[in-house]
Amino acid sequence: MTDAQNYEIVFSGEILDGFEAQSVKERIAAIFDLTGEKLEALFSHPQVVLRRNLNADKAEEYRVLLENAGLKTNVRRSAPAPAASSVGAVPAEPVSPERDVVVDRESSNEPFTFAGTGAEFFRIWIVNIALTIVTIGIYSAWAKVRTQRYFYGNTRLHGSSFEYLAEPLQILKGRLIGLALFALIAVGGEVAPVVGVIGTLLLFVLMPWIVVQSLRFRARNSAWRNVRFGFDGSVKGALAAFVGWPMLGGITLGLLMPLAFFKQQRFIVDHHRFGATAFRLELGPRPYYMLFVTLVGVVVAAMVVSVPMGSVSPILPALLLLPVYLVLFAWFTVRSVNLKYNNTRLDDHGFAASYALGSYMKLVALNTLGMVLTLGLFYPWAKVRTARYAAEHTELVGVGDLDGFVDQQSEQVSAIGQEVGDLFDVELGL
Repeated sequence: MTDAQNYEIVFSGEILDGFEAQSVKERIAAIFDLTGEKLEALFSHPQVVLRRNLNADKAEEYRVLLENAGLKTNVRRSAPAPAASSVGAVPAEPVSPERDVVVDRESSNEPFTFAGTGAEFFRIWIVNIALTIVTIGIYSAWAKVRTQRYFYGNTRLHGSSFEYLAEPLQILKGRLIGLALFALIAVGGEVAPVVGVIGTLLLFVLMPWIVVQSLRFRARNSAWRNVRFGFDGSVKGALAAFVGWPMLGGITLGLLMPLAFFKQQRFIVDHHRFGATAFRLELGPRPYYMLFVTLVGVVVAAMVVSVPMGSVSPILPALLLLPVYLVLFAWFTVRSVNLKYNNTRLDDHGFAASYALGSYMKLVALNTLGMVLTLGLFYPWAKVRTARYAAEHTELVGVGDLDGFVDQQSEQVSAIGQEVGDLFDVELGL
C-alpha cells in the first residue's frame, strides 16, 4: 500500500445531532447495501473501519458523505498490522466481515448551486414594479412568473436547472379570487358587520383547501430535467394538520404545539413527489419538542432577567430582549431547516442541509442593514444572497445512478399520463 492510499474511515457508533437514529440507519443501509443483521453489527461495534486504502482526497469525500447521512466518522492513517493485537485494540485488518464494510454502490454528494446576481435581478425587479403600478396591479401575475423563472432557472443540480412552468393567467385568476374574498371581509364588514363575520368564517373554512391548492399548484408547475413535481395531500389531511392540531396545541396551553408543527411538516413533505416517487420525512416529533423547549426556556429566562432591569431604565429590557429574539429566530430557522432536510428521503436518495447559526445571522443582519440604508432598494440583492445561501448549504446525497433514477421517473409519469388541472388550477399566494 502506498502512502498516497494509506487512509481509512473509522466509525465509533456516534450519530450527529439533528439526526434520528432510525433514519440514519436506513440511509447507511441504502448507501452500503447492508442487510438488517450486518447493519445492526455495524452500529453495535465500538469501532468499525468503513473504508480503507483511500487517498486523502477520497477519504475526505467519504467522510463528508457519511457526515451528511448522520454518522460521525474520522479519517486516519492506516496502522501497520500488528503481530498480535492486545485486548480492546482495533486491528488494522478486519477480524470479521462486519468490521470492514465495503461500499459497492456508487454514492455521491450533489450540491445545489445558484448563479443569479443582484444587479441582474434588480433590472427584472424594477421593471416588474413599474409595470405593476402602470397596470394597477394586473401585471403582478406576470411579474411573479418572471421572478420565479429567474430563480428556478439559476438554481442548478447535477448540471441541470429547475423550471417554473406556471402561466401568468393562472396566477391572475387566483389573485382575483383572493381579492374578492378580501373585499368581502374588509369592505363588506364596513357596510354590514355580519358580512365581515361571514367572510372571515368563510376564509377559516376554506383555509385547508387553500393550503392544498397552493402546494399542489406550486409543485405541479415545478420541474427538473423535464420531470414534474407533484403534491397529493388531501383537504382532510390539511384540516387536521393546519386547523385541528394547532387548536389542540392552544387548548393544551402549548403542550401539543410542537406536535402540531411536526404534523404540518410531515404533511407537506410526505405528500410531495418527484415524478412518481414520493418524498418522506423520516423523523419523529421528539426533536421538535427539544426545539420548542429550548426556545421557550431561553425566552422565559430572558424575560426574568429583564424584569429587574426595567427599574433602572424602561429601555433596558427592550435592549436585552430584542437581540435575544433575533438570535432565537435565526437559531430556530437554522435548526428546523437542518432537521427537515437532513431527514427527508426520495427513494434511496437523501438531502443534507448545513445551515449554521453564525453565517445565517450574518446573512440576515447584512440583508436587513442593506434594506434600511437603501430604503428597500437592496431587496433584489437580499433575495439573491438568500437564494445563494440556501443553495450553498444544501446537497442531494445521491445513492446509485441519479441519471437512471430521473429517466425512470420520466417513464413512470408518462405511463400514468400527464396530470390535468382542475377548475381551480390557480395559485392562491400561500
